[in-house]
Amino acid sequence: MPRHISFIFPGQGSQHLGMLDDNLKKLLNIHKNEINDSLGFNLMDIIDNGPVEDLNRTSITQPAILLTSYLYFKNICEELDIIPNTVCGHSLGEYSALVAADCISLKDGLSLVNKRGILMEKCKAGSMYAILDTDINVITNLCSKVENKLNTIVVPANLNSASQTVISGTNEGVAEVVKELKNAGHKKCIKLKVSVASHSEVMNETLDKFKDEINKLKFTNPKYEIIHNVDFQIANNVENLKNKLLNQLIMPVQWSKTMQYIQKFNGIVIECGPSKVLSGLAKANGINNVFAASSDSFFDDIRTVL
Repeated sequence: MPRHISFIFPGQGSQHLGMLDDNLKKLLNIHKNEINDSLGFNLMDIIDNGPVEDLNRTSITQPAILLTSYLYFKNICEELDIIPNTVCGHSLGEYSALVAADCISLKDGLSLVNKRGILMEKCKAGSMYAILDTDINVITNLCSKVENKLNTIVVPANLNSASQTVISGTNEGVAEVVKELKNAGHKKCIKLKVSVASHSEVMNETLDKFKDEINKLKFTNPKYEIIHNVDFQIANNVENLKNKLLNQLIMPVQWSKTMQYIQKFNGIVIECGPSKVLSGLAKANGINNVFAASSDSFFDDIRTVL
């Protein structure tokens, strides 16, 4: 019986200069017009040559990761002659999953996440920290306490595993939570390389404008099952899917529960993008057969189990 195959797509933070290898660049000519028509800048030049400060700007990072992840996906499917049963993505990666599932075109996907990034950049500045080895209830209660104390926003934003939660919010709110965590002995607090407070109500001011951008595009029912961040469920129609994308801006990423959904298939999980971050999170959530497409031995490793 064929193995169940899930593709998982990474979000911001996975980018790095030169993340497109020669195999992926061979696919670029097929999509050259779509890429050029979707953006007002030379995305390929920034990925190859930087500067890194440009690549790390949210409005550029998002299309850069989407494009790279999509090319990984096409290369894997063609090389191995496989199709996924399930796709999902972490935060921004959900848009890579939509493009992979032919729910929206590559051109529209690149344009949409670029505009999403621009809207996010215009919000009040914020920050995000990964909190390790700390109970989610401790983090949630402390965030609520700081919100009330400072009249600000700080919330659990990425529920990645039992041992990793990312908090997000205003700079002052996040800084206060981190200070109190460390004072209480929870020392493993890692600042993420972002300047926006994703998956928090800091993003509220983007909702109406982003809804307008979503509604300009043509969405179709996805070819593959897509598990959404906000509720680890599958949308039952296109309008429901759009609402999940909108809510994702201000609601937490339910990644641990998404991994639990995938785990029940006892299949193969492929991290499809320029990093191995999600592979580590999959293993932390009890998934063993996970393979990172960016690994040098990926094709040799995956062929042994297919």
